[in-house]
Amino acid sequence: TAALALIRPGTRIVSICTGAFVLAAAGLLQGRRATTHWQLADDFRRLFPEVLLDADVLFVDDGTILTSAGAASGVDVCLHILRNDHGSELANKVARRCVVPPWRDGGQAQYIEQPVPDAAATSTAATRGWALARLG
Repeated sequence: TAALALIRPGTRIVSICTGAFVLAAAGLLQGRRATTHWQLADDFRRLFPEVLLDADVLFVDDGTILTSAGAASGVDVCLHILRNDHGSELANKVARRCVVPPWRDGGQAQYIEQPVPDAAATSTAATRGWALARLG
């Protein structure tokens, strides 16, 4: 609690993945919206029922406290901060340098139930081979 007393009012605090557990344990998320990794959502809700957990989003911007769902969404929340504080041009430059998408909405789902199709099952290789064999 001594360290918490050193945080000036209005200081921006950002957590990535399970960092939301630390913020909640410190009482910083009480009554606030937050997120964490979807696999840990049940544990988080059980431990911190006073937090308004949204485990379906990439990140939550609740004013001075921002929480993200996982490592990749940690990049998204950092780009969100850059975009808001310094503009899209800088955020886009940083994203390009990191070879990541320049913008993913924080409200975007962090987990998709329907799996991505198997590449072999959706390949056109057999059809292309058949067509090429008949061209010549």
